[in-house]
Amino acid sequence: MTETDETQPSQARGVNPLGSILPQRSVGLKLLLVCALALVMAIPALFVYGVVAERTAGADMALREVSMRAGGVQKVLGPVLALPYTRTLETGNSDNFVYGFVTSAAETGRIDTVIRVEERRRGVYRIPVFEAEMNFSARFDPAELRKAIPADAQPIWKDARLYLGISDNRGIRDTIKVTANGQPINMVPAPYVGAHGATYQPVPPSSLSLAAGNLGEILLADAPIDITASLVFTGAQRLSVGPFAKDTRMVMASDWDNPGFTGGVLPGEHNVGEAGLRGFNASWRVPYLARDIPGTSSQGLIDASLQEGYRDMSVRFLQASNPYRSVERALKYAAMFIGFVFLAYFLFEITSNARAHPAQYVLVGLAQAIFYLLLLALAERLGFDPAFLVAAAMTVLLTSGYAMSVFRSRLYGLRALLVLSGIYGLVYVLMRAEGQALLAGAFASFAAIAITMWMTRNIDWYGQNRSDQEQE
Repeated sequence: MTETDETQPSQARGVNPLGSILPQRSVGLKLLLVCALALVMAIPALFVYGVVAERTAGADMALREVSMRAGGVQKVLGPVLALPYTRTLETGNSDNFVYGFVTSAAETGRIDTVIRVEERRRGVYRIPVFEAEMNFSARFDPAELRKAIPADAQPIWKDARLYLGISDNRGIRDTIKVTANGQPINMVPAPYVGAHGATYQPVPPSSLSLAAGNLGEILLADAPIDITASLVFTGAQRLSVGPFAKDTRMVMASDWDNPGFTGGVLPGEHNVGEAGLRGFNASWRVPYLARDIPGTSSQGLIDASLQEGYRDMSVRFLQASNPYRSVERALKYAAMFIGFVFLAYFLFEITSNARAHPAQYVLVGLAQAIFYLLLLALAERLGFDPAFLVAAAMTVLLTSGYAMSVFRSRLYGLRALLVLSGIYGLVYVLMRAEGQALLAGAFASFAAIAITMWMTRNIDWYGQNRSDQEQE
């Protein structure tokens, strides 16, 4: 027999011609291939990430459209007094003069607020819209307003007004009712004006839509002025209230269960869903020193207390869970969890007599990617928790049944069911425990590697023994 004839039987039996360098059926090479496939199968998850971004943009557009019709983010300013004046410049020309304003905050002020929230639908999107009823009470000292007038200025008493402000007057739903010392005050819209200059403008500059009422002779008296005001309006997303008095208190009650307290001043007390209460109660107090704004000013800063995040009292009306944010957070861990599933299949493979083809790993990886698509589609309609339960159950049952077929054993199908249920349970925990997600993910990854190292401690990674047996 020739040398050529002797080599043919070996090749026919499938002996690896590279010998021990790349032995046939090497477990180590298979693990490297599985790891590479896990990384490749994370790519479909990126396409799902694009779908999440698109749906998020649609939700934001729906929010803007509904908010625009309801009044949007509302900023509210309680009663403030403003008095215009004229001042002659020292140039020797009596016609050379300028106009200005002095403003005065109330000595004390209180706001009692009741808010009702309903969710309006725009397609599959749900947008919280609120209706607020605010009742103001304030006490002013007219002497403080007169003291603020510059010494060489002449007040224009006929244009002295009491002002209330709101960021979008399209949300106003009823007549603004105001009384001064028990007398009703007629409130009319005050036109928006920019920064005043040489041309006289009777309304102080403001970023708000103002309603104005003339107090008449009440403002000229020395006695304190007690003001009450009632304002009913709608809005969406956030309600912000400025500390309009030197000492401002606000009490708020609402039927909404998921408030977000923001702004520059947090509530001193709040009760959210406690003792069977639906909604929340909250109370604020902003004393004069914490207000950090002069009680009277000659600068005409009528809404200085409404600088966002400065001294305002603010509440955001949030959905219980944002499905897009939750799915996006889940996608950040997609590569890790696809790796966990592949690692589980790899361990099943090396402990069984069956072998899984790379194409079968690809199918399992596609099932994991489709899980995120299912989660997104269902979360828009059911909410995140029920959607996760349904999508995870479908995916776990599918991949467990497939494991039973691949490894030709009901036992491995049951093992896959238990292991994959644990993996998806870990995914849910990471989605809900935002502050502990990194810690939980790190320990889970360490545990997965430790288990793999233990189960493969006696594995012939090179496949050298098997290769030698085949050659013999």
